[in-house]
Amino acid sequence: MAQKFFDSLEYKSNLENINTEKAAFLKEFELQYGYAGKIDQIREEEYPQLNGAIFLDHSATTTYAKSSLTSFTTDLTNNLYGNPHANSPSSQRCNQRLDQIRDRVLRHFNTNPDYYQVIFTQNATAAIKLVGEIFPWTSGQSSYKYLRESHNSIIGLRRFAEEFNAQSIQAITEDDFFSVFDSDSVRQTKYLPRDNHNNITYNLFAYPAQCNFSGIRFPLTWTCEIKKFNNKNNDSKTLVLLDAAAYISSSLLSLSEVDTSPDFITISFYKMFGYPTGLGALIVKSELEPILRKRYFGGGTLDSIAYDRPWQKFRKSLHERYEDGTINFLDIIALDHAFDASERLFNNFNFIKSHVTSLMIYLSRNMKSLQHYNGRSVCVVYSNNDFSDNTFQGPVFSFNVKRADGSWVGYLELERLASVNGIHIRSGILCNPGSVARWIKLYPENIIDSFASGKTCHDEQDMWDGKPAGAVRISVGAMSTIDDILVWMDFFKKYFVESSPPYSMTQNIKNIDENSTSSDQNLVLEKVTLFPIKSCHGFNISPFTSWPITSQGLLYDREWMLIDAGKGKALSQKILPRMTLIRPVILRDKGLLLVSAPDRDPLYINLDPEGVELSTYSSQVCGDKIQAYIYTSPEISEWFSSFLGLSCRLARHASMTNDCLMQRRFIKPHLDASENAPLSLSNESPFLMISHSSVDHVNKKIKEEGNREVKPDCFRGNFLINGATEFDEDQWKMVRFGGQVFKIIGPCRRCRMVCINHENAEVTKEPYSTLARCRRFKGKIYFGHHMVHVPDLSKIPYVIESGSSVQIEYIN
Repeated sequence: MAQKFFDSLEYKSNLENINTEKAAFLKEFELQYGYAGKIDQIREEEYPQLNGAIFLDHSATTTYAKSSLTSFTTDLTNNLYGNPHANSPSSQRCNQRLDQIRDRVLRHFNTNPDYYQVIFTQNATAAIKLVGEIFPWTSGQSSYKYLRESHNSIIGLRRFAEEFNAQSIQAITEDDFFSVFDSDSVRQTKYLPRDNHNNITYNLFAYPAQCNFSGIRFPLTWTCEIKKFNNKNNDSKTLVLLDAAAYISSSLLSLSEVDTSPDFITISFYKMFGYPTGLGALIVKSELEPILRKRYFGGGTLDSIAYDRPWQKFRKSLHERYEDGTINFLDIIALDHAFDASERLFNNFNFIKSHVTSLMIYLSRNMKSLQHYNGRSVCVVYSNNDFSDNTFQGPVFSFNVKRADGSWVGYLELERLASVNGIHIRSGILCNPGSVARWIKLYPENIIDSFASGKTCHDEQDMWDGKPAGAVRISVGAMSTIDDILVWMDFFKKYFVESSPPYSMTQNIKNIDENSTSSDQNLVLEKVTLFPIKSCHGFNISPFTSWPITSQGLLYDREWMLIDAGKGKALSQKILPRMTLIRPVILRDKGLLLVSAPDRDPLYINLDPEGVELSTYSSQVCGDKIQAYIYTSPEISEWFSSFLGLSCRLARHASMTNDCLMQRRFIKPHLDASENAPLSLSNESPFLMISHSSVDHVNKKIKEEGNREVKPDCFRGNFLINGATEFDEDQWKMVRFGGQVFKIIGPCRRCRMVCINHENAEVTKEPYSTLARCRRFKGKIYFGHHMVHVPDLSKIPYVIESGSSVQIEYIN
């Protein structure tokens, strides 16, 4: 299996070392790993969706077993299940099945309906929110405390506490716990009967059994300590909410000791089984029924109601009272099949825990040991725990990366490289600002300041104030294999461990006088290309055809874009690779934009804006707010929407008119432009130059890895030059094409869009993967060069054509 697996991922060259490492691992963890040698068979038969992928994001969701889906669909096609709120035979069958599954959930947690009840919810977050809604807050007296390293969903409960004017709302650290809940410091108060709930103020403490950011596991014994605290404090009681969503994905949680178990437990089933999604649960102590408060009510939760006055009677059982509306009954039935598959494949969660722990020991040991050529550590790890002790550490490895010079590697850089290599990981703040404060030292005041400067949780900025704005998280699950970890390690060492000082783009600057040229290289402008519709296919200008140059680029280059009708943002090939199959052609002599695509009749659009109906629209391109003109024709919108499978609108850049000067975009500040040259819809500059020889050099390295060559088109340059030596353009200062002079203002930063084949929209790992090894500097991948036109040194008329001779001036 390993040979086939690594062949499919193009790791053939290092297969011998990988197999040696695997053999050593299997010998060391023979008793812990692989379910008595069954893991390879389980992966092959039950998880075909993992073929060709390295999935290391099980904390976000694990993946589903094939047999659970097939048995579920067989169940549905052989049995009729009606709405559980009705009394028909199909509804009665459904209710009976749901009751059985509720009991099964409780059995999994070693308890029964006498002590706990299951309330199904949409997910763990909905279960947490439900606690806030039904909790017996006492206005002005209740308090809410939560662990600093809690998920945003736990922090969000403070809004309920605020609504009830809570006496205190406090985020506490692990070290704070025993001082906050010190039973010895509580003054014994007068005893009140157990059923005298009206005289008790209820407080809430919430914490995760396992931190979703770091995998650190917090003591399950805390509930017992709080019960001791409560026993000495009869006029107020603290109830405990345990967020168990991350913990139960690989470990058993026992609620058998009722007196010392949490009052509320929130869970998510897709984190346990991968499917069903959209299904979680609140497991709540049955004894809390008298004190919980229902506010809103929906269908199925009432025994009786008067429509015209505030009178209604709720149903008796907790789940009937708090499951508003029709629950997701078919997915609850799917849950039964997920339990079946898990028990059949893995026996029980103790075997899963043993399996994932063996992988984490190997992963953490190897990641922590990595060093650069100068002896500096590669990884900064966000857990001080021993990864072999699964009492304190879950199957999560959270970290950031440092270069040999001590600078940080952005987590997005790592995630993007992993993605093009078929590796699925998670990065960012991970919805856990408390962990970011603890480990990265980005405190609330830093977060507030960064937001004021435009930083948000979901943007492309992975550094703030010289620190990472989040982390990289690797997590394993029941069906993870040592092969997954070995491929990850091979990838990580290849791209992020420096075995020698890094190459500099300035190392090979030639010793040439400032005014020297390279006319002896016989350089020629091989091709001129424009991209009329942003992110769609390029339009090559016919050889020896003159094309006008404007202040914003080639005439009609990136003049149009497609806008997501729902979000208002420009569409991109990065999200919709199919866009490259849309081919725009400028018919200047006819005054038309011709657009074609496979299996579509051609679309003709008037180039003259006066000849079409347009409406103004505010949109965003690369973070810039711009003014655009939307084509209002339903036929045009339908043409693009039906082809892309997404509701979208064709828009034209407002720079075609003179009434939107305030909405202009300019060359990005990181480029060396002497003045703010305007942009159309290009990402960073008006012109992009590519060298054919440099493309050939990259292709040579791609072939060495056994991968398929790429065409120059994938780099989406306006000008393709032939005849130079590879990467000689790194040292160029000025370029003359015929009578037109251009100034080079900086290298082009590359993203994964270069991996899209422009002829068939296929997405591969190249050339991004190879560029990351040979053209990456300080976290940025460069290929090609941005330019601006220099009218003062150019001949009138300002036109350019392929076939022109090329002269260059080198950097001094």
